[in-house]
Amino acid sequence: MIRVLIADDEKPARGRLASFISEYSEFMILGEASDGMETVALVNRMEPDVLFLDIQMPKNSGFEVLQQIEYDPIIIFTTAYDEYAIDAFEVHALDYLLKPFSKERFSRTVAIIKKILNDPRDYKSRVRNAMQQIDKDGDFLERVTVKDKHIFTIIPARDIQCIKTAAGLVYIQSGDKEYPTDTTLNQFEQRLDPSMFMRIHRTAIVNLERIEKILPWGQGRFALVLENGHSLHISRDRLQEFKVKVGLKL
Repeated sequence: MIRVLIADDEKPARGRLASFISEYSEFMILGEASDGMETVALVNRMEPDVLFLDIQMPKNSGFEVLQQIEYDPIIIFTTAYDEYAIDAFEVHALDYLLKPFSKERFSRTVAIIKKILNDPRDYKSRVRNAMQQIDKDGDFLERVTVKDKHIFTIIPARDIQCIKTAAGLVYIQSGDKEYPTDTTLNQFEQRLDPSMFMRIHRTAIVNLERIEKILPWGQGRFALVLENGHSLHISRDRLQEFKVKVGLKL
């Protein structure tokens, strides 16, 4: 019996995958996880043979899950779109399911799983090498994927006006549209190119190339006006760094 765990933050996606798996008598579903933290806990407790792992999940991404699990199941990555990851998986001959996938495509994954179980010698090293490549190639985000229900939107990093928090949630502004995201400002700050983006306040990251105006705000403070007309304040402790970045003499 091949013991399986499903990790995906979307209930319909978990249900679809469970339906496909149930058609194979040799598979047994141990459970389902809806976020990264839950996935880590279930993998470490249940020790599945196979983990179907969504790349983009709240409370730890799929890649962060891999860094925290203490057990090494076969990983089948599922994703709507992640160019760096897909390139790495293909180079290192690792399987992934690009959503939405068909029963026929899933059947090929089943064959791959059985092949790995019969001869697992180099599988772990291929996973490690792929992850190293992703870390190397994906130092700075070139695009961000956001989703609303079942719709995924790909936003090139250069098109982001700003990323800000409001009422405890994080939003990406691109053009005149605003998209909610589960990624934190701290995570964005680490992954976005610092030559293009800057944290100007504890609640905001701005694309320096999208600044249209810099306005005095009284008492030595300043505000930015972006191309989309949105305004943001620069905190006092970030002002000097901002001046240096944009070559400003105030």
